[in-house]
Amino acid sequence: MPTAIARVEALFTELGLRDRVTRVADNIWTMQKGSATVQIVAAPEFVVVTARVAEKPPAQNREGFFRMLLAANVQLLGAFFTLESNESIRINQVLPVDWLQAKELAFILGNVATKADEWDDRLAELIK
Repeated sequence: MPTAIARVEALFTELGLRDRVTRVADNIWTMQKGSATVQIVAAPEFVVVTARVAEKPPAQNREGFFRMLLAANVQLLGAFFTLESNESIRINQVLPVDWLQAKELAFILGNVATKADEWDDRLAELIK
């Protein structure tokens, strides 16, 4: 069984994405989609596709802001918003490495990239 890193690299090749991703660490690659930078992280048992969509939540009406994000999770097709320890907001989608095939990686990568590209602009307007 190949490692998660080897599996992700093989899938990038199979999907024709080698020239669109940049390796930034042993197990992390980035890809640009519009205004969003997406990271693909290969951990031993799972792969996470993640993108920061806001540096921090707004100072005012935080409860309403987080309620909006929780409600929006339903429309993210399996991805979800997270509030990180540094207060940044990310969209993430996770799959076990054992489940990962080309079509699954293509889906979660495309899904997070598209949703992050939409939401980073939307949240920037709200947080001004």
